[in-house]
Amino acid sequence: MGLGARKYWVRGHQKYLELSWIDKPSIFATQIIKYFPERGTLLDLGAGQGQDSRYFAEKGYKVLCTDFSDFALKIAKEKAEKQKLNINFLNVDISKKFPIKTGEFDIVYSHLGLHYWNEEVTHKIFEEIYRVSKPGGIVAALFNSQSDPEIKEFKKIEENLYYDPKGLLKSYFTSDYLKKFIKNKFDIVLLDDLGETYKDEIKTLVRFVGKKT
Repeated sequence: MGLGARKYWVRGHQKYLELSWIDKPSIFATQIIKYFPERGTLLDLGAGQGQDSRYFAEKGYKVLCTDFSDFALKIAKEKAEKQKLNINFLNVDISKKFPIKTGEFDIVYSHLGLHYWNEEVTHKIFEEIYRVSKPGGIVAALFNSQSDPEIKEFKKIEENLYYDPKGLLKSYFTSDYLKKFIKNKFDIVLLDDLGETYKDEIKTLVRFVGKKT
């Protein structure tokens, strides 16, 4: 993501600071933690202001909170320090090779952070997720859904990929589309379109939990 996307997310996170849900663990995080091992290392990709990172740290996981926005990471770090939580922070551009050792994490997690790229880049992202996961590691992620009504307002670039007039590309997933990226990498533990958020009333987001093969 370039400078335009960084500016977009600074504006976005400034608005989020005013919203009540920004410090709550996401609905997705509270739903899928039951699939995690009782303890271990957790990589949070595209963590934003880190509410889920803090939730997992409170539950005893050793968390690396990542985002490509220094602005978001600064807020996330301040909030973690206020709660006296031991969380590590790292600026990571998900579309590039992660600056992380192979096989380092028991859990790789992302809440609406993996759907901003075309199919080619998304394949590379899942290859990186596979690489940094431990054998038998868990991956859990929530995705935009093709049933989201907002795509009617966006310009379709290619299959599943749309241009948001606010300045971002977004992929909108189905369960079958997601299977392209997890094939021969992760066994499916959970895959459905029942995901939801506090941010809006959509309850058709794609939920995925998998186990590294």
